[in-house]
Amino acid sequence: MKKLGYIYLSELTDNKIDKASLRWILLNKKDIPISKELLFPISTSFPFDVIFIDEIDLVKKTSDLKCYNKDSENNYDSHCIAANLKLEYFGRGKPYFSDISSNFSISHTSKRNSNNSDINANRSPNTIWGCAVSDLEIGLDLQFVRQVEYNEIAEKYFSKLENEFINKYGIGGFFQIWTRREAIGKAVAEGFFLEDNDFGGSVGKNLELLQEIKYKDKKLEVFTHKFTDDLWGSCCVVKIG
Repeated sequence: MKKLGYIYLSELTDNKIDKASLRWILLNKKDIPISKELLFPISTSFPFDVIFIDEIDLVKKTSDLKCYNKDSENNYDSHCIAANLKLEYFGRGKPYFSDISSNFSISHTSKRNSNNSDINANRSPNTIWGCAVSDLEIGLDLQFVRQVEYNEIAEKYFSKLENEFINKYGIGGFFQIWTRREAIGKAVAEGFFLEDNDFGGSVGKNLELLQEIKYKDKKLEVFTHKFTDDLWGSCCVVKIG
């Protein structure tokens, strides 16, 4: 299967990767430190190469960027990624760097609930950060399965067929649909609340997850993957032509 891009995943301790480190990842793909501990099974039918980042080694490689001061940027080499840290946005919060041609989308998810306790803490890491990169416009969303009032949310925001899918597959089905809607919204720069008059959902009449979807004048492809028994992810690309 032809690959559509890369997905970088990392287990986090501080719940985020700053924009300097994000920029470093986008510009230094060959030098990204690989984690030997964070390994998830990846289906051969999933059209993205998945790379696991070692957060500790990443911090070491990018530690000098944390001291960036715009008043002293001339002290850096011309290739230093800290020379331009302006992260811009278009649409409803779609991020981009104006001088980097790759399209990217970021997401992170945590198992911690509202009272800050861990849910299924022994099954996989507590916080996962991800970045999808492609030549196409792209959206990525990751979600740990966790305790939410999923039936109420689904009835309010999801289509009839999506609700039937959730009734059949339960909370796991809910997070599949949630990640797909988030990924689609990010790819088209419209956020989670798509205009439903132009979007019939991402589930077919036989309650199958649709890969090819049309939204307004855009042709989309959506891929959903179960990384672990409690971690779902979806990636959406906007097809050309």
